[in-house]
Amino acid sequence: MMKRKINILIIASVAALITLSSIQYYLISNTFQLKKDTFIKEVKSQLKFIEVNERLESLDDSYNDLITDVLENYQNGTLPKEKLFSKVKQFNDSLNAKFETYFENTLKEKSFPYTVNFQEQIVSAVILKSTGNDTILSPKSDGILLFGSSLNPKTRISFNSNQWTSNSLSEDDERVLEATRSLHFEIRSHSYIDIPEWRYEVLKQMTGLLSLSVISILTVILLFIYALSSFIKQKKVADIKTDFINNITHELKTPLATLSVATKTMQKETVLSNRELLSTTVQTVDRQRNRLQNLIDQVLSNSLGFKDISLSTSLVSSNELLQNLITDYTLTNTAIKINMLLEPKDTSLTIDKFHITTALLNVLDNAVKYGGKSIVVSSKSSKNMFHISIQDDGIGIAKEEQNKVFDKFYRVGNTNVHTTKGLGLGLYYVHQIIKAHKGSVELDSTVGEGTKININIPIQNA
Repeated sequence: MMKRKINILIIASVAALITLSSIQYYLISNTFQLKKDTFIKEVKSQLKFIEVNERLESLDDSYNDLITDVLENYQNGTLPKEKLFSKVKQFNDSLNAKFETYFENTLKEKSFPYTVNFQEQIVSAVILKSTGNDTILSPKSDGILLFGSSLNPKTRISFNSNQWTSNSLSEDDERVLEATRSLHFEIRSHSYIDIPEWRYEVLKQMTGLLSLSVISILTVILLFIYALSSFIKQKKVADIKTDFINNITHELKTPLATLSVATKTMQKETVLSNRELLSTTVQTVDRQRNRLQNLIDQVLSNSLGFKDISLSTSLVSSNELLQNLITDYTLTNTAIKINMLLEPKDTSLTIDKFHITTALLNVLDNAVKYGGKSIVVSSKSSKNMFHISIQDDGIGIAKEEQNKVFDKFYRVGNTNVHTTKGLGLGLYYVHQIIKAHKGSVELDSTVGEGTKININIPIQNA
């Protein structure tokens, strides 16, 4: 049920995040388009000098003369149509060089901050006749370059459209005027600009907005991750606490039940009058009292963190410590076979003997508790560290659980909390005690083969 809630929370959060990102993208896209339009409009206003009415009159006059001559010769039949365009292009090469010089010099005079390319081309040319129009150049064609350079149709930006007619030519030019009295034409041109850096310039203007947008999205993502991880962590803590309560309740029920039976027994007249039976019952009560006390002490002492543990250190012989420990443990666990592979050379350790002994006993108890029948205890020293290894042939620990075994209250195989007795504090205590000694604990385990606990203690501990 809880897992389903977490999945629903994740799906809902991801959907909300995607929606928020989509809205953010839509707003940024619209802002980008507005900024682009404004930028292009500003550039066009600064390029007003290349419009027909603003640029050098000599350029347009030269083209007027050329077009009038070419079209007049074409109409008189002295210039074939296939040579008409080549003549215009040939003339354009020399005239366009003059335009480009004028264009570049004007940009420098205006200290124009961007690289701009310009193109103006004739898109249609029609001779107007009473018998029917003669289309020399169709709008569907590629057109003829008039001024500037050829631009990529995919990246160029429309700048302006112009229309020339025989009626719009200067009346001050008598030669042209005389020619146009018998020649009527209409020529349309279209101009474009290309600003290679326009995206960079627009994005630069949006730097603040983009930064805030990215920061806000990242903040939401981080908050989502933090909230989800906190939720999962709290669930884990709640599960561990529930498991601990179940375990401690189970551990307390046995001595309490025994005490209940014993106290009721002691109230019977037959027991009170029988001194031997009464003594046995009192001893039972005392044992169960000790058991309850031990449980309470275990919870109070074993749950301390390594920073809260107060060590009482002394110089201890490593071999003597381990030999006495194993001898005492074997006496109370006769069914367990323990092999010692101790380093011949004795090492002096500055440790808290009580806490280290208790920690090692916890490791041995854990080995027996989880199926170990044969245990190997070995030791060796290297540089400034003393290594103790306790290896069993028990059921082993799955890889996904190995990094959790030193957590407080965690027990392997929690699916059935009563199969193996314990409060989940044994290895946690071991870890904290060794850390308090500035050492380390490592675990190596394979399911079905057993577990190996490596304890590393500094030989010279300040």
